[in-house]
Amino acid sequence: MVLPTAYRGPISYNQSLLKADTVAIEQWESFPKQTYRNRMLIAGANGPQLLSIPVGKCESKQYTKDVKISYQSKWQHQHWMALVSAYQHTPYFLYYEDLFRPFYEKQYTFLIDLNEEINALVMRLLSHKSTIGRTQEWVKNDLEKYWQGNTPNYYQIFADKCGFQPNLSIMDMLCNMGVESQLMIK
Repeated sequence: MVLPTAYRGPISYNQSLLKADTVAIEQWESFPKQTYRNRMLIAGANGPQLLSIPVGKCESKQYTKDVKISYQSKWQHQHWMALVSAYQHTPYFLYYEDLFRPFYEKQYTFLIDLNEEINALVMRLLSHKSTIGRTQEWVKNDLEKYWQGNTPNYYQIFADKCGFQPNLSIMDMLCNMGVESQLMIK
């Protein structure tokens, strides 16, 4: 299966990852802006909150593998504070906090490297042992289909205030459901 890279992809993306024994992350596509490749949607106290990793200037038709992360703003601190604010009172945030915090302390040069390390951790947490690599050449594929899909309803800490928010980042399900997440998204 060939998938795009994703910054803590939505639940539907992770469902696709879990269905395959072998996954190749498409690194040769022309980097499309304003997608989950560098964005994550979480449940904030006032509704969905979009967190975007700033990227350096992208040349026309720049390969995804060559997209660099920009550190001109303090996005890592902002993202971590947003995650703490959104999930600190969930049942499992304390369990995962020390596993995810290092991604907001280390500086990665390339977006695909950060995403790859995060996805490897998520797959371990979901007890999935698929082999994840990168494509060796461009593979024509409808990569956008992996952002949508039917996702299960599950407990969300802000559901009583904002209603159930479907297809958020896998971070939301992990913090709210813990190890039960692996059973819910298969």
